[in-house]
Amino acid sequence: MIRLEHITKRFGPVAPPSVDDLCLDMPEGTTTALIGPSGCGKTTTMRMINRMIEPTSGRIVVAGEDVTRIDPVELRRRIGYVIQQIGLFPHMTIAANIATVPRLLGWAEARIADRADELLQLVGLEPAKFRARYPRELSGGQRQRVGVARALAADPPVMLMDEPFGAIDPIARGRLQDEFKEILKRVRKTVVIVTHDLDEAIKMGDFIALLRDGRLVQHDTPDAILARPANEFVEAFIGPDRALRRLGLLTLGDVMAPATAGEEGPRAPSTTSLRDALSLLLAEGTASLVVTSTEGRPVGRASRDDILNAHAGALDAVRRAGAEQTA
Repeated sequence: MIRLEHITKRFGPVAPPSVDDLCLDMPEGTTTALIGPSGCGKTTTMRMINRMIEPTSGRIVVAGEDVTRIDPVELRRRIGYVIQQIGLFPHMTIAANIATVPRLLGWAEARIADRADELLQLVGLEPAKFRARYPRELSGGQRQRVGVARALAADPPVMLMDEPFGAIDPIARGRLQDEFKEILKRVRKTVVIVTHDLDEAIKMGDFIALLRDGRLVQHDTPDAILARPANEFVEAFIGPDRALRRLGLLTLGDVMAPATAGEEGPRAPSTTSLRDALSLLLAEGTASLVVTSTEGRPVGRASRDDILNAHAGALDAVRRAGAEQTA
């Protein structure tokens, strides 16, 4: 668990606080998305966790230890860090980039080589093809995968991700988000992700912490925040299409009917959100989609009516939540 206890950060003795008396618990093995308007303190908050920025006051506890009592260099070796700019060393091969922290920790070279290959495989890059390449030889999406692999190299219990997909084109971005969610199912980590994109926060976060002027406004699951915004600021930040956004929390696998022999038509993976599936149906001008497994095998079919029924359910939930708040 990561626990922030009354954290405040000022960048000058008379400056207003960038983070103001923030208390927040991030449960072990979950992903918390920090989000809010520009200047709300989300990146400052994340960078205080690994002491790239020192808090003015308060306490930060990671896995039961007060981080202010740990050597900063030692602390950062225990915490994976992924940034938008990726930050790979251009003069080092991909394998050498991934090996950076294990080598600093004194791992044996054979173990380092095995770990680099294991992680390349995990992030979808064939080791034999990519281990000897240099960052300049990779696409932006491939470099981001290597950044994730490097952050995982020493198997840290905590990962910090600062706008990790922000520099990637929209198509690759959605794919990388899906892939990273799958990775997190296999490697149990406590993840903090900073994003300015509400849809990304909804998609990636088990919890969302919404900040404003350095203060925590609401901390809850994506579904709860969409259904029950804490105040007018949260409601305005979410926007008027809360019911449609809640479709991003459901997938084709949640609503599909079983596959029948000889399924034909446009295809989409079972992990596709209903929001994206609805867009695909409109773009294709079709009434249903063939739902596939991760291997591309047909496993079901989902119709426009299935998705609209789910949307109606989400809309009803939003209305009920609104009625409860005004009662």
